[in-house]
Amino acid sequence: MKKANTVKSHSDFDRIIRHGRAVKTPHFSVYFVSSPLGYARIGISVGKKNGIAVRRVLIKRQIRAMVAQCDLLELPIDVIITVRPSYDPMDYHELEGELLASLNQMKETIH
Repeated sequence: MKKANTVKSHSDFDRIIRHGRAVKTPHFSVYFVSSPLGYARIGISVGKKNGIAVRRVLIKRQIRAMVAQCDLLELPIDVIITVRPSYDPMDYHELEGELLASLNQMKETIH
């Protein structure tokens, strides 16, 4: 994911979460809103309840790999993926299916 395709600022995170729609699963909350920029931006939020910093970085890397498999970057949309504490990095393949299903559900909602 390129730097231009990431949401970094706190105000953008707040705007997307407050004004966007949500798709919630047992391990993820995906918030999305249309982007005025014309391209996709993605933000990943992993809280301290998910573990120490090394584990949180691992989770973020896994989420980026999951998002790379989906053709999400072609849409003009801002997305925030919040990872819940029940996420276990050892169950990558099962959780990958869950996240991709929620992203596909989100894309159907947009169209």
